[in-house]
Amino acid sequence: MNITTPTATSRPALLSLAGGLSLFIAFIFVQSLFFKFTNSYETQFIFGTLAGWSGFTWFGAYGSYLIGTAELIAAVLLFTRFHGVGAVMAIGIMTGAIFFHLFTPLGIVMPEFNAAGQMIGTDGGLLFGMACLIWLSAVVLVVRDSRQPQGFLHYFLHRFLNRLPQKLQGHSGGTDTENGDAV
Repeated sequence: MNITTPTATSRPALLSLAGGLSLFIAFIFVQSLFFKFTNSYETQFIFGTLAGWSGFTWFGAYGSYLIGTAELIAAVLLFTRFHGVGAVMAIGIMTGAIFFHLFTPLGIVMPEFNAAGQMIGTDGGLLFGMACLIWLSAVVLVVRDSRQPQGFLHYFLHRFLNRLPQKLQGHSGGTDTENGDAV
């Protein structure tokens, strides 16, 4: 089995669709760390609102560090041979973000604050829109990695699925069309 990095394709990763999407996701994740790790007013609002809504008061104080760390790990993984895992992480993180924007008091439009902590306007839904774009980008990366024979997700899924009993796989016998092995 030969698992390659995104840069080992025929085109340089920075010029490919996957490379561009990985750069986009990583840029947004890393750029948001400033807000999450410095406890900005926007971060206090978001995680404080979610802590109050959920009843998990610790989430207001530590949620931004938890999510920021997960985003940092995902961003780094996007540029390794485990880029599919980074994309899966991005989908999970952004699924949570989208859920919380849609189904909690957080809402889609976030307030913006000045340096003194006073609300000066809104983001017009930009944060929510970016979460949706990151989610879509990560889905493209997961599908791509799971379909490419050299992709880690492709390798993992085939190894996992080949270990399932035949009844769970939905096969009644025959051969695997990809490699001719009996199933």
